[in-house]
Amino acid sequence: MSWVPRLPTWRMPSGPAGAITDVPGVRVGHASVVDASRGVATGVTVVVPPDVESRPLPAAGHVINGYGKSAGLIQIGELGTLESVIAFSSVFAAPGVQSALLRRRLAQEPDVGGAPTGRSVNLVVLECNDAFVNDPREHTCGEGELAAALDAASEGPVAEGTVGAGTGMSTFGMAGGFGTASRMFETGEGTHHLGVALVSNFGVWGDLTVGGQPVQLQAGLPTELADSDPAHSEVADAGTADAESAGSVVIVVATDAPLDSAALRRVAVRAQNGLARTGCVTSHRSGELVLAFSATTKPVNDPDVALLNSAFRAVAEAVEEAVLSGLAHADPVVGREGRRLPVLREVTRARLQVNP
Repeated sequence: MSWVPRLPTWRMPSGPAGAITDVPGVRVGHASVVDASRGVATGVTVVVPPDVESRPLPAAGHVINGYGKSAGLIQIGELGTLESVIAFSSVFAAPGVQSALLRRRLAQEPDVGGAPTGRSVNLVVLECNDAFVNDPREHTCGEGELAAALDAASEGPVAEGTVGAGTGMSTFGMAGGFGTASRMFETGEGTHHLGVALVSNFGVWGDLTVGGQPVQLQAGLPTELADSDPAHSEVADAGTADAESAGSVVIVVATDAPLDSAALRRVAVRAQNGLARTGCVTSHRSGELVLAFSATTKPVNDPDVALLNSAFRAVAEAVEEAVLSGLAHADPVVGREGRRLPVLREVTRARLQVNP
């Protein structure tokens, strides 16, 4: 069956890399761990803001639904600043990754937490639960994976799909965990960039929406997938096992627009608009968290309305595209008990093409 989806009509142009790295100075790195013999399919992803460990950046968080075990968001909400690398991980790995971040920081700055100042550091880890595909008892990411992700962190194009922290995640019952996208917009002060990186692990087959229409209708697929089709039955299994009450998505938004913490919080709230466009319904036992930061050195505490509205549109478009891009770039992964999530192009018999 041939299928060409009716893609969303995005009004804002993408940056050259189509990734959060289009925000100058932002880097992304992945470390993936896949071992089907042990049922392991997981990893770590890092977003490295420019000079974040030498100067706090304006930042804000937003909790859409607070089911999760992420670290560092409370202090960001209180002080409005970000002072560490941001790590994505799986749920059991979050403590180990945070501990690894601390050991790394202590090696760089031995006075952190020392008696003269008592200064600590707020370390940020965002997590989703990949336990459908990954057995977290067999391998928990920590220092090695964090170091590998940091070593790999770079600007420019970013790998997406079943990679890094997205390796074992499930989106709408299919493989596809890490996605990224960017937007550019003009104001009287020049060109600004806004980028999104996210790990998605939510949704059931039947909810995925592209261009305002459910994928089943576009592709001519039934709402209930037939058991006779192996790819379809895999989606059904992953999309029904307590999925109506489970799933998560964690989102990082970066921009070089001169936004302070209050404005960034308002930008973070609009991320939900992009999620909703894909069919996300924010179920009871899901954790949807957003962290937004600006790489600017001169935030404005009363930004122009036109700048705000452009940032609001940019984050909605970028979040929507990042979810779809993660699905489009996913490859099959075999993990726990031989479980294998199909990819979208298998289910629809065509590859979903996402605008560059």
